Amino acid sequence: MSDAFLPGNGFDTYETQDKVLVSMDGSVDCGVVVRILQQQGFAVMGAVVRLCTDDPVVDAAKEAAKALGIECITLNASELASQLAEETAAPADLRFPALLAAADRLGIQYIATGHRARVETGADGVHVLCPAEIADESARLAALPQETLARLLLPLGEFDAGDLAELAQELQL
Repeated sequence: MSDAFLPGNGFDTYETQDKVLVSMDGSVDCGVVVRILQQQGFAVMGAVVRLCTDDPVVDAAKEAAKALGIECITLNASELASQLAEETAAPADLRFPALLAAADRLGIQYIATGHRARVETGADGVHVLCPAEIADESARLAALPQETLARLLLPLGEFDAGDLAELAQELQL
């Protein structure tokens, strides 16, 4: 893989040690997200959103976070749903409010996921969800409000599947 794909070459860089809460699910893509953000200067913390009592994703996310050397907290979506005034219909829709609420409690400015899409900010300050270069998942995120888009980082929006696989191999994930 050429250096043109590595973080720091054409990617936005943020203040050293800005914090980001990364949604974890145990996948290699989440590991790539963590490493990209770390290379961009972020202090990274993981979070897994438990959608049901016996969610196997929680264990996978915790193991992945341990292998990456980051802390990973578990957020209980059902508890959050009862606290939210604007409860959503589908449990999966609770992931973003759960991440934002946890980030706020922890004093973390940004959240990040492994979705393949991009968030761009226009000259008018409006955040726009844009399709990824390849394997676009922006339709899944289209209903997110401005407040969420303003804090959402999507590091995988510039990569295709082949580039991600190559990067994951280089990062030994």
